[in-house]
Amino acid sequence: MPKRFSFDLFRLNIEDSSDLFIDINPRRLRGDTDIRQLLEASCDVAHDQIQKTRSAVFKWSIRSFVDLSEIAEQRDLVHIVLARSILEKDGMSVTDEGLTNSTSISYPPLASTIVCLFDLSRHLVAVEHTGDLSNTAWRDFMHQILSSAANSLEWWSTIELEPVPAHNDIVELFLSFQRVTRMKVTLRIPNPELNRYTKSVYEDLRDSGIREITQDMKNPGGLSKLPNARPFASAVLAEQGYKKGEVTVEGLRNDTFEVAQSGNEAARGVVKGLRDFVRGINVNLRTKEAKNAIAAICAEIDRVHPLREE
Repeated sequence: MPKRFSFDLFRLNIEDSSDLFIDINPRRLRGDTDIRQLLEASCDVAHDQIQKTRSAVFKWSIRSFVDLSEIAEQRDLVHIVLARSILEKDGMSVTDEGLTNSTSISYPPLASTIVCLFDLSRHLVAVEHTGDLSNTAWRDFMHQILSSAANSLEWWSTIELEPVPAHNDIVELFLSFQRVTRMKVTLRIPNPELNRYTKSVYEDLRDSGIREITQDMKNPGGLSKLPNARPFASAVLAEQGYKKGEVTVEGLRNDTFEVAQSGNEAARGVVKGLRDFVRGINVNLRTKEAKNAIAAICAEIDRVHPLREE
């Protein structure tokens, strides 16, 4: 039976680095062309990262850059694969005499992989959900590889993936409180998606020259929950993934004081029967099935995270 392709959805954010000895006019990563160049550069073996644990040594790599824009209708789509290779692993081995502790080394090393589809039209990333790697520190090592590639290109910026919560996850949490006395969130300047709630926040950040802002809004009498107020707009922006870390909401809910966090769990999408095909997309790129597969994944991305004005 064909296996389904499951993915977690992330927002693509640009992270600017800062240093006391930074150039007066540093080169910054801006725009989809730069993002595409960074993804392609990250496939170089020079940017592979080593992870050492108590019982194993792994190597994390990005490979298989494929431009899917030609077969994705009205979408700017890029395919890469994140892989974790097992360089060494300690464990029990069976010998003629019995069992013994040993270190296993294989060449070429076996690897577990995750397919990542970068939708540059919406700055969303569909990351394959697998049993082997989804519960590991894959995102940390992907960020390290991308940062290394950015340094090689002499950019003072890199890209990071931030979980996009399920639809209305953060907004519903915010509205579920009878009285919100505090909301803390770190926002990043949105690009490219805006709606009527977030446009004013975006224009304020842009006009003020701000790319990232931490808001710690407090009022013992309760923050405004009106749609045109700053707290609501910040909740909507965070729900779209233009944030850094969790969103904390404090206040009165069900007549009890509560502190709640949201935003760390990515929304999940599922497309039936495409996992093996997507993993071999670079081989099947010119086929009609490839075009249909990409269309189905884009449709699922839009279903999981709709592009709406309201």
